[in-house]
Amino acid sequence: MRYEVVENYGEWIVRRGDEEVARFDDQEKALNAVADRLRDAQTGETASLSVRYQMRSI
Repeated sequence: MRYEVVENYGEWIVRRGDEEVARFDDQEKALNAVADRLRDAQTGETASLSVRYQMRSI
């Protein structure tokens, strides 16, 4: 199970593989949603999480 939290123009998109599973207006809410999903996962199932931030203009 691989989750990714991606910042995109002020929104935080939660993806599992190639599928978008949720959108949030706050990073903490997005990470909490992933944590809840991981708590509900099968014991022993491998999981990973990555976070990507939008590039900032200088």
